[in-house]
Amino acid sequence: MKKLVIALLVLLGLLVAADFGAAAFAEYQLSKKLRAELKLTDDPDVRVNGFPFLTQALAGDYREIEIRANRVAFGQFRDLGLVATARHVRAPLSGLASGSARVVVDEVDGQLEVRANDIGRMIEIPDLRIEPAPEEVAAVAGAAGKPPAGDRTTAGVRLTGSTELAGQKIRATVTGVLTLLDNQIQVTPRETKIDAGGGAFSLPEAMKRQVLKTFTFRLDPGGLPLNAQPTEVAAQNGALVIRGKATNVTLGGGSTR
Repeated sequence: MKKLVIALLVLLGLLVAADFGAAAFAEYQLSKKLRAELKLTDDPDVRVNGFPFLTQALAGDYREIEIRANRVAFGQFRDLGLVATARHVRAPLSGLASGSARVVVDEVDGQLEVRANDIGRMIEIPDLRIEPAPEEVAAVAGAAGKPPAGDRTTAGVRLTGSTELAGQKIRATVTGVLTLLDNQIQVTPRETKIDAGGGAFSLPEAMKRQVLKTFTFRLDPGGLPLNAQPTEVAAQNGALVIRGKATNVTLGGGSTR
């Protein structure tokens, strides 16, 4: 009886190892296909969720696949982050093995991260820091008589960085609103605090407008991965983010970025 139990445990271990090995192979093949489809310079990280993998592979229907790519270049951007969660990814195992599979995805949640180092280089504030500021968008919405609940096309943001004002180096912190506008990110700062090394102080109105203008910009990062339609904008520590969804996406025969 003891030998039978040991044999069953060994067999189970071999099956689990085979399952993980098959999953790793599928992830590798999907990564290569996505690199070509998204026109990336490196293979993205791909993870097939769900166990066991082999039952999904035999059915040709993978319940959930996570995709992430870093240091993506597009236009003036050099360090975009792409994140996508694909649900019910349909592809025959034989096609994946040969690299010729036509992949159909039922649903995609896509996210594009525009990072502070890229934005800072573009607006000439190399030490730019980005943080969320939910109280800002709530205040703006309240002043306009519109509750912010449910509206994900606007978000509050706090930006901090060094710039010059009247020939003097200062460190400014501005709070403002992100807006999703024509699938692009519009940043509109509204308030600012200045520190020139001796503590925060107020500015005359003309100088305040000059600082706010420095932190006013619009970004066009080129769309979401896998043709996801942008529906949401947000600020997180270190990046501005666009999120969206897509359905019935096909990989093969053309770009999806």
